[in-house]
Amino acid sequence: MSGWGEDESWGETSWEETPAPSAPVAPRSSSTSTNVFGVDVGGLASEYVDAAVKAAVKKQVAEVAAAAVDEALTEELVEALRAQAEDAAAAAITDQVEANDAGTPEEQSSGDDAPPLYYGSVDEFYREYLRLAYRRPINGRARVWAADWWNYDEAVIRLEALWRSWEELRQDASTGMSVWWRDHADHHMAVLMDPDGPFAAADANDETNQSRKGAPLPYTAPPEGLFRDVRLPDEPVELNDAG
Repeated sequence: MSGWGEDESWGETSWEETPAPSAPVAPRSSSTSTNVFGVDVGGLASEYVDAAVKAAVKKQVAEVAAAAVDEALTEELVEALRAQAEDAAAAAITDQVEANDAGTPEEQSSGDDAPPLYYGSVDEFYREYLRLAYRRPINGRARVWAADWWNYDEAVIRLEALWRSWEELRQDASTGMSVWWRDHADHHMAVLMDPDGPFAAADANDETNQSRKGAPLPYTAPPEGLFRDVRLPDEPVELNDAG
């Protein structure tokens, strides 16, 4: 029995003397970074420090550069720079004045640079071009015309419009003539040949107002001097002496 008791005493003593295992301790990070609400405060502070350093360096460099410039700008150099600026300003003003005297490109093109007229009057245009190019049979029924077209005001105005538009559109080598035939010739000639148009009062039975198929349109020369050649300079006006 004494042996058993010794065994129990030994067991109790051994249990009480054995220390309990301690909880593991997490190793401390060697990094100084601190996160606050997911923001790397340490990294952010480093960026601001870098920016502040750069700003300070730039300020110092600017002050040094300004001081160097002040030292370099002697009175003689300042006077030379002022003289160059005055010369440049005077040249710019001169160029502007000359440009204003010369006029704008639009004003120049509307003067001597404008292309000359091919025909000098509406009579020449109709006689030499239109009546030969726009051939239609004139029988006094389906179509009418008047050989003395210059006696009909509306006809003269429409023919003048055809001449002026032709002079303008002939400068366009690509589609100018197509536009002229479509938008001008076909329109005005249809009105002029209409039995109820400008030549309605002309004698439809007069052979001078008729033309066969394929023949030029009727034509009678207007009185001399009625249509002046506008390509020629104006004749000077002679003034009578008052005495």
